[in-house]
Amino acid sequence: MRVIGAVQDGGFPHAACSGLACRRARESGSHRYVASLALILPKSQKIYFFDATPDIREQLEAVADAREPLPDGVDRAPIDGVFLSHAHMGHYLGLAFFGYEAVHTSELPVYATPRMAAFLRDNGPWSQLVERENISLREVRPGSTVNLEDGVSVTLVPSPHREEYTDTVGFLIRGPDGALLFVPDTDAWERWSPSIESWLGQVDIALLDGTFYSRAELSNRSIEEIGHPLVASSMDRFEKLGQAAPEIVFIHMNHSNPLLLDGSPERPALERRGFKIAAEGMEFDL
Repeated sequence: MRVIGAVQDGGFPHAACSGLACRRARESGSHRYVASLALILPKSQKIYFFDATPDIREQLEAVADAREPLPDGVDRAPIDGVFLSHAHMGHYLGLAFFGYEAVHTSELPVYATPRMAAFLRDNGPWSQLVERENISLREVRPGSTVNLEDGVSVTLVPSPHREEYTDTVGFLIRGPDGALLFVPDTDAWERWSPSIESWLGQVDIALLDGTFYSRAELSNRSIEEIGHPLVASSMDRFEKLGQAAPEIVFIHMNHSNPLLLDGSPERPALERRGFKIAAEGMEFDL
């Protein structure tokens, strides 16, 4: 598994953001991409994306080393499938690049819940991708498992989250030598049933929603209304697991999150407690 994006839907620097962290990122040219993972299967040379973000052009380039490039022209099949978590902007807008105006794929498998698939099928411009057969929708119910090549499987994990358009899922990816849980978007852990701990007990690595560090970040919006667990609270909760805890990496950080700010005290404090922060290029063997 390769991290090809680690921040919240608005990117980093965030759109229209003049905050300190965004200014520093622009000045240094240290742009970060919207949260996404790439499953790279070395034996079969298959590549699967988890979510299709607005940064998908750069993210396709980030996996170009995984197989032999075409000698010239546009690769009409740069990846072998996409698993979608839900229909918030950072997680599916990149699908548009697989359409006629850009990559122009042919029947690219897109794995989604029945509700997510219906949303794509019934609403433009996504419906055009279906009609032109740029994508092939593969409906998978939450809790069900898709078996891929090389002994790898993907289970759709129900995740409570705002459901304006679709339901939301995370992913449990099992390989021959390990398992990883990817939950980029969720409401508070207390809303999970079965508990988040029951899923953590099945994996070696967990990349979890780290959108906000604390309540201090948003002065003009309600965190309760937006949802998401707080990193500070998540660390308190998961520390109780002790040696039973998997490696926990926070992902999907908002631009207001001090974990994105170089020199912030929150970052080394988090690492001293045994947690990590996702970064583009980070890899996990399964």
